[in-house]
Amino acid sequence: ELRTILLPPGYIVNGEIQQPEMVRKKILHILGKDEGKYKPITIPWVVTALPEPKSFLKLITIDAPEKDLTNDDILFQAKKHLPFDLEEAHIDWQIVKTDVPNSNVSKVLIGAVPKTIADSYIYLLASVGLQPITLEVEALAIARAMITANKDYTGEARAILDLGATRSSLVIYDHGSVQFSMNLNFSGELITTGLIQALKIDYAAAETLKIKEGIIYNKTHPKYLKIMTGLADRLVDELKIALSFYQNHFPDPNPITHITLCGGVAGLKNLDTTISRKLKISAHPGNAWKNLFWKKTINDEEKNKGLGLATVIGLAIHAAKEPW
Repeated sequence: ELRTILLPPGYIVNGEIQQPEMVRKKILHILGKDEGKYKPITIPWVVTALPEPKSFLKLITIDAPEKDLTNDDILFQAKKHLPFDLEEAHIDWQIVKTDVPNSNVSKVLIGAVPKTIADSYIYLLASVGLQPITLEVEALAIARAMITANKDYTGEARAILDLGATRSSLVIYDHGSVQFSMNLNFSGELITTGLIQALKIDYAAAETLKIKEGIIYNKTHPKYLKIMTGLADRLVDELKIALSFYQNHFPDPNPITHITLCGGVAGLKNLDTTISRKLKISAHPGNAWKNLFWKKTINDEEKNKGLGLATVIGLAIHAAKEPW
């Protein structure tokens, strides 16, 4: 059984829980603990993603063979890359296997989040009777769902564009691992707000127009296409900067041969073709279910629904493979 619930604007802003009691009530409802429509869920264990805007993820290289690395060694090297103090962050890391046997260098993926942010989520979950099995950086969960498992990506990299209602991010996957992620100034709410202001229409009308039309001309609102094109162009400009940054600042980058879209805004009509045309890289909404139900045929409705559930599906795969 799939249970989802929308949080009103202002409950969680840029990953920070602004109204914990209101969020708590929403979670209690979806757990069936408020005598509402849902049957109670009594299992306390949960796999949780930490918000992308407040987390840090980077693949680093350490001049030491994997067998000689200690936790202290990795934390010492991590300090050189973290945007916040080591003492003020929860840090996790994992060794990334390379194709070079007996190498004298090691690849380590560092994930970190400020303690204040992580603790706020832990306390919130505890208040509704949930115990996190793991706290994972969101980019890792997204990649686990959107990158085809056991596929050989030798010589090519992938970009995952997660376009959400309130925030968006870009994840780069290369050499068998997430390399880095960054936030983007683009979201479904940003589009809706732009339409409301420019076309002088209400929220419901803007949402309907956006979902129905996507990026095409609208006779009723001649300015509509210009607004949508402008927003898409700004997204493309950010993507150009991010992709160039990866190619110029990371060791041995492979060419990015495809951009996989996910998130609730990924299905916006003509957005993928606009990105493909302007970046000259194929871009298309992905299939978030492919690594979970690989033997089942997924219809278009289920596939579109999965786009907004990529993080959740990635967490579910994690829980299935590593429940403890």
